[in-house]
Amino acid sequence: MTFFPKIVRCEKYTVKECGSYHGYAYYKDQIHIDCQYRCVYCDIKLDECGHEGFALDHFRPQEKFPDLKNDPKNLVVACSKCNRSKSSHWPVDIKLEVTYLDEMGFIDPFEHNRLDFFCVELSGVLVPKRSPSKYLIKLLGLNRPSRVVVRRNRQLQRRIDDLIVSAEAIINEVIQSGEMTESSWRKLESAKVAISGVRQLRQEISNT
Repeated sequence: MTFFPKIVRCEKYTVKECGSYHGYAYYKDQIHIDCQYRCVYCDIKLDECGHEGFALDHFRPQEKFPDLKNDPKNLVVACSKCNRSKSSHWPVDIKLEVTYLDEMGFIDPFEHNRLDFFCVELSGVLVPKRSPSKYLIKLLGLNRPSRVVVRRNRQLQRRIDDLIVSAEAIINEVIQSGEMTESSWRKLESAKVAISGVRQLRQEISNT
């Protein structure tokens, strides 16, 4: 999936011999795997950040939920900007079990399909579909220019991949036919158009 894939936690996190959790930093590698090496808020991938700037984030802030400080089920991966912007924000009453209420709060990426809350335009802009996505876009700056460019380029790259697959299929079909007919030439012409489209899209990416 190009944006906000479904993520799941590992079945069981390692604990100490006494049964308590390790310090939260111990779970860094596993949480990265659980989150598919993506920021759970803006969806940027670790390799799109040059493998820098990712941090463990306490989904429910440890300042407000101290008992969850080392609980790996409360840890997510966030890029540095989203992590700083989120900070200790938690607008919902901590006595409530919900993570958002009405217009404000946070979407638990392991409990909800984030594509139910956000729509990604071809331009790369995130558009709110339902609460609290509008709150999150503003609080975390999810439409900051760097993220819009990344999402737009992903859209372009997906189109490039589709064109390459199409061109390869056409060329293979002509080769397997074993003869060059008028129909074969037309098919090769369409493959040429697809390859030209790839070049154009790559140029668009390089210009961003």
